[in-house]
Formats: sequence, C-alpha cells, structure tokens
Amino acid sequence: MKKNMRGQTLRHLALVCTLAVAASAYGQARDFNVAAGDLKSALDAYIAQAGVQLLYKVDDIKGLSTKGLKGQLSAEDALARLLEGTPLKVRRDPSGAIVIYVSPPDEPKPRADVSTLDSVVVSAARRREPVKEVPLKVDVLQTDALERKGARELADYVADLPGVALIHGGAYAGALSIRGLATASVGAASVGVYVDDVATGSSAPYGLGSVTPLDMGLLDLNHIEVLRGPQGTLYGAGAMGGVVKYVTNDPDTGEFSGSVRAGVSSTQGGGTGYTTSGVVNVPIKQDVAAVRVAAYTTHFGGHVDAIGPAAEKDVNRGTTTGARVSGLLTPTKDLSVRLTATTQEAQRDGYDYEDINLVTGQFPSGQGARRIGSREPYRVRTNLVGLDIEYNLGWARLNAITSAQDVNLNAQQDASSIVVPVLNGAGVPATSSWANSLGTQHRISQEFRLTSRASRDVEWLAGLYINRERSSIVGGIQYATAAGVGTLKLLETTKPATYHDLALYGDVTWHATPKLALTGGVRVGRMEQTYTNTSSGLLAGGASANGGSSKETATTWLATAGYALDSESQLYVRVASGYRPGGPNGLLATTSSTIKPMFTSDSLWSYEAGYKATLLDRTLSVEAALYDIEWSDIQQPINDGIFSFLTNGGKARIRGGELNLSWLPGAHWRIDGALSLIDAKMRTDAAGLGAHAGDSIPNTPRTTATLAASRSFELAGRAAYAGLNVRHLSDRHAGFPGSPILPDAPTPAYTVYGLQAGIDFDRYQVSAYVRNLSNTQGIAALSFSQPTAAKAVVIEPRTIGVALSAAF
Repeated sequence: MKKNMRGQTLRHLALVCTLAVAASAYGQARDFNVAAGDLKSALDAYIAQAGVQLLYKVDDIKGLSTKGLKGQLSAEDALARLLEGTPLKVRRDPSGAIVIYVSPPDEPKPRADVSTLDSVVVSAARRREPVKEVPLKVDVLQTDALERKGARELADYVADLPGVALIHGGAYAGALSIRGLATASVGAASVGVYVDDVATGSSAPYGLGSVTPLDMGLLDLNHIEVLRGPQGTLYGAGAMGGVVKYVTNDPDTGEFSGSVRAGVSSTQGGGTGYTTSGVVNVPIKQDVAAVRVAAYTTHFGGHVDAIGPAAEKDVNRGTTTGARVSGLLTPTKDLSVRLTATTQEAQRDGYDYEDINLVTGQFPSGQGARRIGSREPYRVRTNLVGLDIEYNLGWARLNAITSAQDVNLNAQQDASSIVVPVLNGAGVPATSSWANSLGTQHRISQEFRLTSRASRDVEWLAGLYINRERSSIVGGIQYATAAGVGTLKLLETTKPATYHDLALYGDVTWHATPKLALTGGVRVGRMEQTYTNTSSGLLAGGASANGGSSKETATTWLATAGYALDSESQLYVRVASGYRPGGPNGLLATTSSTIKPMFTSDSLWSYEAGYKATLLDRTLSVEAALYDIEWSDIQQPINDGIFSFLTNGGKARIRGGELNLSWLPGAHWRIDGALSLIDAKMRTDAAGLGAHAGDSIPNTPRTTATLAASRSFELAGRAAYAGLNVRHLSDRHAGFPGSPILPDAPTPAYTVYGLQAGIDFDRYQVSAYVRNLSNTQGIAALSFSQPTAAKAVVIEPRTIGVALSAAF
C-alpha cells in the first residue's frame, strides 16, 4: 500500500515538473519558421519548434488557415500570431495545459465581468478574417444582442444601424437602402442579401426583386454582417449599395448540444405575440459528420385596426414559421461538404399602414387605424437549398457552391377608394375592390471560387459565377357588389421574365510591407434577359401583349489600400464601382419612338476613407469612415400614354460620414454608439422621377444616431445585466418636391428608447425587454393615395416582452 502511494506521489511530482518545464518553455523566446497554409499542419510544426503540447479538437481547426510566421518570438506570442484571423482562443486548463478552443455559438448567458473587447471574425471579403482588418465598413449584429432587444424581423435588425434603412413599400418586407441609395424601389435591388455564401431574392429589375429582400427570422443564426458600399466585385449585380449576409451556425461534429427558447410580448393597443424556437446538434461520427436542425415560430400580435366594410382588429397580425436542416461531412482534413435546406413562410392578415392627412398631420381614421373596403392578406414562402463543397489544395482553397431558391408571393391590396367610384359612376353597384398579385421567383446558381492560402506576401481570389432566374407576376383587379364577386373583367396581367448572368471575378492583395496592403479587383458579367407583359380587361382598354429581350456586359472595379499603424489600428482607402442590371422594355406596336427597347444598368463610383482601432488596452473600439458616392444613369419610370416603361437619366451625389464607438469604462459596463451623417442630393434633373437638381433623395435622414449602455452585475448570486438604448432619426423627405411620380411630404424626426434586462440561472436564462419605451408615434414611411392623403407606416407602439432560454 505504501509502495503504491509512493508511486502515485512520484507520478504526480513528475507531471507537475513536466508542466512547469512546459510553462517555462512557453514564455522563452526562440526561432520559429512556420509556413503559411493549413492551420493543422502549422500547429504540428509549431509544436515541434516550440517544444510544448497543445490540446484542441480537430473539428475546431478544420478548414482554417494561417499566414505563418518567421522570426524569434516567445512560444506564447508565436501561437497568437498563428491564430490571427481565426475564431480560436487560448487558455490554460487547471492542470496548466495549453488549450485551443472556439467559443460556443450559442452563448446567451449574460457576462458578469468583461474587461476587454472581443475580436470578431467575418467573411465579408470571402475570407475568414478579423473585422478590424477588413478595408471597408462592416457592421456585425450578434444574434444574442438582437434577441435581448426583442428583434423578430429584418426591420428590427437594421433599425439600430445608422445609415441603413428598410423602406416599406406595401406587402412583403420593403426596399433595403444603405448610405442613401434609394429611389422608391424603381428598378432592381441596390442591396444584395445572402445566407452564408448563397445569394437570395432576385437580381433582375422584374419579379419584385427590389421589394422582397429575404426577411429571415433569427433561425439559428450566428450573426448578421452588413457590408456598406459597393460590393459588386465579389457579390455581383444588385450589390451596389452593399450586402446583408445572414451567417448561420455550422454543425458541430464534436458534441451533442442544443437550445430552446420561448417568449411572449404585448403591444400597447394591440395583440399578444409569442416566439418559440429550438436547435439540436447531433454528431454522427466524431470529427467527421454532424447534423444540425433548427425550427421556430413567431406570432405577431398586430397593432393596426381596420375600419369600414372590412373592419378587423389588429389587422397586421400574422405568423412566421421556419426550419433549417444542415449537414456537415469532413471525411478528411482537406475536404468538407455542407448541405443546408431552409424553409420559411411569413403570413400576415394585413399591412402596417395607417391613414394620415398630409395637410394636418392627423390620422383621420383614428390613431392606429385605416379604412379599407376589402381584406389585405399576404403570404411569402421561401425554400432555399445550398451545397458548399470545400477542398484544401494546399496552395489554395476550392469552393464549389450550388444553390436553388423558390419563392412564392401572394398578396391582396384594397383598391376600393380608387376603383369603386369609377364603377359606381358607370352604373356598376360595386361596394369594394381589390388588386391581386401572385409572384414567383426561381433561381439556380453555381459558383466556383479559388482562394489562395493565407500569406504575408501575396494573396489572391478568383471565381466563376453562373446564375439562372425566372420570375412571373400574375395580377388583376376584381370587385364585389352586395350580391357577391363581380363578373366584369376589369384587369388581368401576366408578366413572366428570365434573367441569366455569367461572371468572372477576382482580386489580388499584395502585402507591400508588413504594414501596407494593396488590393485590386475586377468583375466582368454578361447579362441576358427576356420580359413579356400581357394584359386584358376593361381598365386595360382591351387585350394587349408586349415584350422584349436585352443583353448587356457590366464591369466593376475595386482598389483598396490598408495601412496598419500598429497591431491594433489601421487606416484604409477604398475605391469601388457598382451597378444594377438594366433590362428590356416590353414595347407595343403603338409605343412612341422615344421609348428605347431596353434600359441600361445604372452605375456608381464610391470613394471611401476609414480608420479602425482598438485602443486603451482593448477597452475602446473606434471605426470611422468618410465616403463620396457618384451615382449616374439612375433607373426611373417613363410613361407613354397609360403605359409605363423604364429608362435611364439623372445623376446624384451622396456624401457622408459614419462613426462607431464601443467602450468598456469598467469591468461591468459597456457603452456603444453610432452616428451617420448623409448629404444625398440629385445633381441633375430626373424627369422620370419628377426630381430636380438639388433635391434631396427620398427616405434618407440627414442624421441618424444610436446609443446603448449596459451593465452586468450579480443579483442574488446570479449573473445579470440591464441596459438602455436610444435611436434618433432626423426629418426626411418622402419624395421629390412637386413630383407627380414620387410626391413629397415632410416626415418628422423621432426618437425611440428601449430597455433590456436578464438573469442567468445556470440551467436557463430569463430576459425581458421594452421596445419604444416612450410610445413614440414615429412615421417610418409614407405611401401616397391622393395629393393630400397617404398611408403611413408608424413604428410599433410600446411593446413589452419576456423570454426564457436554455442550452443543453
């Protein structure tokens, strides 16, 4: 017995001595020469050269690369250099062993002690790199922070991003705008929306692409990236204003895990909403394969009442449901295959609009109410499948990304105030009227991309993108009498379209010195489109059909220079171009010769200078940017009799500045602030928009700002937090002064406050929030029905919510 005790003591003593020697070696300087490339191979070389042992999960480092290192460093500093640009962190376990790990993506626990700002890794430039090293303005929205604020949809996600707006346009989500690039959804979308590396929506000017950005619920998202400024070189058509990228969580092949969340909310003067969601991660084979399943349901209680013939309380209530299944297979250290299928359906009983008198500024139907003659339900169903095959060739990483998307849109909008008087005047006893629209978007895309291994000398990227889209809008106008649905054929339209896009792109980054990096990029795309418009009925003046086709080549350019002032700060300049696709006009035999068979791409050049830094021992983060955007050949409508077409004309200039600050004044406090200043004006007349030189671009506030403060503390021995946030928008124009196409009306400034709080009970967490604390009646958007009457989207009234979440 004594011999056994003595043996155990000797073994323990040997282990302590070994760890002590390893710790000593870890702090001593020595020569390192580790090649850039695959991180696993680099760590093996590091272990041999440093004489230390590392603990890590193979799954955590698969697919990651390093820029390597050369020179005399301590083992600690050398390891930090190797892990730069990755989501990996280093710690010592209780035995003193060196452990490399990645923070779990699902981490809803409030932190009781935070002393430094975390480094955030993004894929904005199609590489995994710290956001502070990307030479452009990138906002990162963490899912945990969005859930704390009660965010449920795209409008909520971008609400606290100064300079980013979701402009409501009726049914569906609305039109996304970044840095003032907005012309009331005319033409193609100006902001691209991605799920991971898969493009969504439609890049074409037809098919409702400009007003249907993917409005995804917080379905197992890791974070959301918002890239400001033209991104056409890497992201192609429709990204001239920027990109919104939903980044989902990868399946974890290492361990079984999951989480559940349930919440309930109540809106003043409205109904009750609720949210339920769950995520399960199941490893199939350790470090080789896993499946991740997520599902959620969100019910919106509504807060707008309909009055009149179609009276209904909380008419804008509805439900969004969604599910995602993602599988990951990594049969070797060099090969990974990820297949993801997502489905989502958003259904609403009516719109967010309220009646408003533009002369008095009053709500004639009452606060939170709108008079309608017929119901206005709408539904959007999205199915998206993406396959990403990644293979490490050693000298480069090859990605083959295939995706398929199907979107079905069905909407009904009341037209009683316009159509019923016309029919009554013609002797038809109509009591109500409505417009139907049924839209479809089908998209298949294939991308092949080669990305060089990380290097401190030259890095490059090259790709081929193939995109095929088809869309269709089938619509019409119907009416009803006291006896039922009317039999007269008022209007029926069918508008099918196709869009094909083939593009080659690439960029090269040269690290001219350890501090200076220069990047140049180009993309050349060939676009082909067809469009047909068939209409019939009394309001169309009889049957007619028109159509056309177009072909166009567009080139975008990129040049950046980044200069590292030190390891924690850099300056950059960026020059980039962008475009939106043009397309065919469906000409009739009687169409005026002034209408061209096709309208071309509008384009812009953006000039940006910025500064990014982490200061004061990583307790203060600063991001600042100044930009000048020159926008030309703006897409706009042009009328020929009762028919409308598209044309190009007019120029605009948008100048602005942005500032983001994050400060940790103490271990328990965090303060975040953001400011956007925009001066967006027309430089020339644009007849199709009714705009004149000097007019401000609509729906673009000159000043937007946000401020948030939070404090972590202990409550009854539990980690807890509490926070306050405020958001301010200055006044803006709803259209152009005197314009018959986009009428103008002042949209007043408003300020919104919010509260958040939460507590961690180890096995589960409880959080609560208040949105629009002061119950501000801020007008988010206007839609005109008459010169003095309009429909207003008013921000949601005070909403109080509570949620319970647990991870396992």
